[in-house]
Amino acid sequence: MKKLGFSRLAVVSLFAVGLSVPVHAHAGGCGCVPISLPVGDQYKAHIPGQMRLGYSFMFSDTDHYFIGTERQDGPGETEETVAPSTLGRDNTLSVEYDLPRKFTIGMAIPFIHTEQAREFGGVRGTMEAGGLGDVRVFGRYWLKDNPVGFGLYTSLGARLPTGESDKQFEAQNGSMVNQDLAAQAGTGNFAGLVEIGGATFFAQRFGFSFTSRYVFTPSETSGPNFRNQLTGNGPAENSDADTFTTRLGISTPLATEESPLQRVAVHANFDLAWIPDDDLFGGSEGFRRAGTILALGPGVSYSPLDPLTLSAAVPFTLYRDVRLNGGNVQDWTVQFGLSWNAYTPSPF
Repeated sequence: MKKLGFSRLAVVSLFAVGLSVPVHAHAGGCGCVPISLPVGDQYKAHIPGQMRLGYSFMFSDTDHYFIGTERQDGPGETEETVAPSTLGRDNTLSVEYDLPRKFTIGMAIPFIHTEQAREFGGVRGTMEAGGLGDVRVFGRYWLKDNPVGFGLYTSLGARLPTGESDKQFEAQNGSMVNQDLAAQAGTGNFAGLVEIGGATFFAQRFGFSFTSRYVFTPSETSGPNFRNQLTGNGPAENSDADTFTTRLGISTPLATEESPLQRVAVHANFDLAWIPDDDLFGGSEGFRRAGTILALGPGVSYSPLDPLTLSAAVPFTLYRDVRLNGGNVQDWTVQFGLSWNAYTPSPF
């Protein structure tokens, strides 16, 4: 085995595939909006003809409900009168291919399972959704590609309306209403995304990385709001909101000399997820849950074979501010990922 060096650190430090920063900034009852944030692309070298296959898993479960920064767990407050809870479980398959001239193309295919439950109220019971979510496609350009120095890339892509977005639920009065926007596998709308990320190495054994993504939604709404369907009050439609996510990370291998610990790295990650009050493009009407969530957590990755990387992380929520409407916010999230790098001769 070769001595570790920076190029080896670039392999063991990455979080293999698109793990996600889950944002449960929802209102009215409860909700879960997983905002996908790839972590690991910033450590990958661009090698024309290389294909990366990935899998990621995310799990969260919470019954904590917030309005603003305050948890609503007192007498007569939402956790007592409605008792909402949200469970999210996402599996995502991904594929990327490095083209010549510093270009990469890729696709992420999510499979969503979400459960949004209420013990009391007109829609008590469980709204459940599962199946194919909204597929994402993208193209990446490497502005600076140096696996042993500083790397920087930018990406443009699209979220495609492949997931079911109009699943219904039987309310207590017997009427059929559309499930909450958080209890749908998809949005029903096209959206664009722009991303920038990079990494550098310092002090002989540490890596620093960042990834930021903004998803912009030209469509203003994404289906009927069940609250309005039941009572006639509030916005008639749900808002299809823009989202912004960022991850900052520091990584280091457990050993720099030749040993099995060369293949293990530990990480500290800082995550930001933000849903704005008003969208950058298009209108901002409809029912939305805007807010900010900050999380910090440890992670570990292991590369038993040169092409294979396994990773895990547990972000813990440090701060949440759920504006406009209230919603469930997780205290922690479990994330797991794996990736396999395979070289195939480029046809270009």
